[in-house]
Amino acid sequence: MRRKRAHGENVVNKKVRADFAFEKVARDWFVRWSKGRSEKYAGQVMRNFERWVFPAIGNLDIRQVRTADVVGCLRVMEARGIVDTLRKTKNSLKMVFAFAFAVGSGMMEINPVAQIGSGVFERVKTKNMTALSPSELPRLIDFLEQRNEFAVYAGRVHIHPVTRFCIYWLLLTMTRIREAALMEWSELDGEVWRIPAERKKERRGHDVPLSRAMRWVLDQARGLNVNGRFVFESVNFQGHINKESPRVAMRRSGLDTTAHGLRSLARTYLREVLKVYNDVAEKLLAHSLGTRTQTAYNRSELWEERKDAPERWGNDVLRLADNGK
Repeated sequence: MRRKRAHGENVVNKKVRADFAFEKVARDWFVRWSKGRSEKYAGQVMRNFERWVFPAIGNLDIRQVRTADVVGCLRVMEARGIVDTLRKTKNSLKMVFAFAFAVGSGMMEINPVAQIGSGVFERVKTKNMTALSPSELPRLIDFLEQRNEFAVYAGRVHIHPVTRFCIYWLLLTMTRIREAALMEWSELDGEVWRIPAERKKERRGHDVPLSRAMRWVLDQARGLNVNGRFVFESVNFQGHINKESPRVAMRRSGLDTTAHGLRSLARTYLREVLKVYNDVAEKLLAHSLGTRTQTAYNRSELWEERKDAPERWGNDVLRLADNGK
């Protein structure tokens, strides 16, 4: 080593170089960042790094990574047409370099990702969730009640009763498919359904006040139950309903919507028909109002209003269900 220095060669301690390798720093960031995130979401972030980023810049000294290096590895993703994955990976990269700046005692002087302008890559094409309009609600209820154009006859696919009531539940509660499909009877607490944080996209618990219509659905589902754990059981009664079942049932019957589309339909109905205040509707959808700290300290915010709106919404749904009988 002395001989190398004597000849003017740049000698770098291998351990120090390894500590500054981009992959090493990125994995250190991931350990901290992934805490509190869902395993599925965090795993996808790391898989994107391992597939697209580490092969290109993983062995580079993070202090020497240039904007051009980052753009180069992201261009490969753009060429594959995975623009949304590119956008998410770019955001993750930005956080890695910010982490290096914060904890590295001068490890980074600038964030190379921050230098990438908005027009460098192809934009993600906006894909709207397929949703029915409020005027199409009667047709949806006709489908659930198997009447009029959806009346059961030879050749017409009959909707499974558990799927039927799961769709009603999604519509009335305005929840996501994972929250509804994996719902357990133990989550019911008096007049409230308490959705655990681990099943929420926002990673915080959410309380749903039970309306008369929701209690009707629960009564029907209980009558179909065998094992008594999940509210909406699978066909063989060994687990919960398949998360794809509601979407498949609606599509096969010609209804161009999804489980998320039901959520959008309910949100639109609350706004346009029932004239529910925006803040109330947002809370019903479990969207945060204000900072995360404010939300944590005021979980019951607008509770009375949140009880009234689903009651009115449920009454309208039940009225449509009863009209054809």
